[in-house]
Amino acid sequence: MSKSMIKVDEDLPNFFKVIKFTSANQVIKANDNMMDNFGFERTDPDCIDVLNKCKSEIPKKLIQGTPWYQILSNPLYSDAFNYIGSFVPEREKLIEDGFPDEHVNGEKKGELTPLCKKLRHEQSDMVMILLNISYIPDEVV
Repeated sequence: MSKSMIKVDEDLPNFFKVIKFTSANQVIKANDNMMDNFGFERTDPDCIDVLNKCKSEIPKKLIQGTPWYQILSNPLYSDAFNYIGSFVPEREKLIEDGFPDEHVNGEKKGELTPLCKKLRHEQSDMVMILLNISYIPDEVV
């Protein structure tokens, strides 16, 4: 398309040296959640290993915005799909499933029962499962 070769020197460091810790944690926790609860890897295990190791060094430069090609990494899409990731502490308090709260010891306030938490988590996790269903092994589906 061009008669001469275009040289581009963007002076960009290695991706894993500029990723924010919060972005790395989001991917790691989402992957762990899918493995623990549904039996499939959302992200390549080698990538997870590198992300775990990259958190030992403070980056000099940082990627801003959404660094991943995963749709739910973008807050605009997460909001549109009503997805609350497993990296959000106490996410069960933010998920509304239309069922009444079930509290430990039947108290009106306090901690939700483990089953109530699990069902709320599954509601949000279903968004990720459905968006990634073509990549999930048939035996898991």
